[in-house]
Amino acid sequence: MSSDKNLVSQFYSLICHAVCNRQGPLEWHLKKHTIQMNWTLIGNICKGGLECWGSRGEVQVSKQPFNFPQICPLQLQHGDRLLMSADETLKSYGIRLLNVSREDFETCITNAELKNQFVFPHNINESEHVEAKWITPGHHYFIALHEGDSQLCKLGLRLNVSVKTQLCQASPLLRLCSGNGVCRTDFYKDAYHCQCHHRYFGRFCERFDACLDNPCQNKGVCLSNGSIDPNNRTYKCLCPPHFTGKEKCQCPRWPLFICFKFRLICIIPFFKSLCTLFTN
Repeated sequence: MSSDKNLVSQFYSLICHAVCNRQGPLEWHLKKHTIQMNWTLIGNICKGGLECWGSRGEVQVSKQPFNFPQICPLQLQHGDRLLMSADETLKSYGIRLLNVSREDFETCITNAELKNQFVFPHNINESEHVEAKWITPGHHYFIALHEGDSQLCKLGLRLNVSVKTQLCQASPLLRLCSGNGVCRTDFYKDAYHCQCHHRYFGRFCERFDACLDNPCQNKGVCLSNGSIDPNNRTYKCLCPPHFTGKEKCQCPRWPLFICFKFRLICIIPFFKSLCTLFTN
C-alpha cells in the first residue's frame, strides 16, 4: 500500500505542471527511425485538450480523447521501430502493457477476455521492441496495469499512438510529391500529404500553374494549360479590348501595327507617315 501511495503522491505533485511539447509539421523521412517511449509518471503527463493536443481549436481537439490524464500522445511514421521501457519505479513496482479499444482507453476498464492483447508476455523490464502488429496505420491505445489493476491507467499511464502512412506518390517508383513539394503532416492529420512548391499543384504536385503570379499586364486574364509535362508549361493571355500581345498584353492596340515582344511594329513600313498618323 505504501508504494501505491507514493505513486499517487508523485503523480499529483507533477500533473499540474506537465504540458506536452508538441511537434511542428513533420516531413516524411525515407530512412526508418527508432522511437524510444518511456513509461513514467514523472513528467510527460497531460490533462485537457490544450495540454495534450495544442491550441488548434476545439474542432480538432474534440476528435481526440483528452478529458483525463494521459501520457503525451505519440505519432509515428509507418515503418518506424518503436521501443518501450519503464522508469525504475515502475519496473520495481511491476507493470504490463495492454492494447485496448478507445472506449477502454478512456474508462480504464478491462476484462479477462483481453489477455491476448498484452503487448509483451511479461512485466516490462528493459527496453522492449513493439511488434509491428500493434502499430499498423491508424490509432492505437495502450494502458498500464499492475497485477490486473487499472489504477495506474487512471493516474495517466495510458498512451495514444497515431501511426501514419504517406499519400505522396502515385507509384512507389516515383519521387515524393513529384520532386515539386514536400511530403508532410502535422499533429491533426491522419496521413502525410504533399505541400507543393510555388506554382505547383495537384495531389502529387504534378501540375504546374504558370498563371499563379499572373504574368499578364494591363488587366489581362491568364489561362494556363496546367500541364504535367515540364516541356509544355504554357499559358496565354486574354487581353482587354485596347491591348494586345499574346505574351503579356503588353502593347496598346493600334491599327496598322502588330505587337512583337514588347514593341509595336508597323505592318506597312513603306507608309511610315500613315503609321505615324495613327500613333500621334
